[in-house]
Amino acid sequence: MNKFHSLITKGRNKGILISAFFVFILTVSGSCGHKNEGILFQLPEEWALQSGDLVFRKGGSLISHTVTFADTGSVYSHVGMVLWTADGWKVLHAVPNERASKQEKDSVKLEDIGVFFRSDRASHGAVYRLEPPPSSDDSLKLLQKGLEIYQRHPLFDGDFNDLDSNAFYCTELVWFIYRKELGIDLSQGQRHKKALFPPMIFCSDILTHPELKETYKF
Repeated sequence: MNKFHSLITKGRNKGILISAFFVFILTVSGSCGHKNEGILFQLPEEWALQSGDLVFRKGGSLISHTVTFADTGSVYSHVGMVLWTADGWKVLHAVPNERASKQEKDSVKLEDIGVFFRSDRASHGAVYRLEPPPSSDDSLKLLQKGLEIYQRHPLFDGDFNDLDSNAFYCTELVWFIYRKELGIDLSQGQRHKKALFPPMIFCSDILTHPELKETYKF
């Protein structure tokens, strides 16, 4: 019994240490702006994207490695949603520490897919789509909701509270849009529970959705 209790205590302590390290990384990485370095991703001609597609990436930063260390079910640390605009393919996503200056606040971003997959931000990535694909009407709903959210510039959700739609973290953002517009729960109700954090949606919670299929990767 003592041995069993010891194993539980060690596991709990490990979870607390991981979570504390995660908090430390978020705090440190959020204290400075992200330098614009790296090579822009060139969208392959064969990539037939659709508004509402989900794009996942894994970076080489310390925070990216911290996320994948905590989320053992996924090689990806970040997700966004593809939107077609008058300026081409964009990615809507919520991410900390990619500000142009210290004066800016971390908020929901809409940027070129080439920037989203820039070499200093993505060592590899993938595009996922529901199967069967959303209809043109449903795709339009996702596009309109995404643009609506971007236009009000909600902040990055550093509290990781998916019950509050006034701020978003990355997985929460795409989960919220799909649930709101199509009634689809991408996470299937799954949450990861880490000490010091509220229950969170991890990339692996979305990637295990049975109707979500990989269409491209690099």
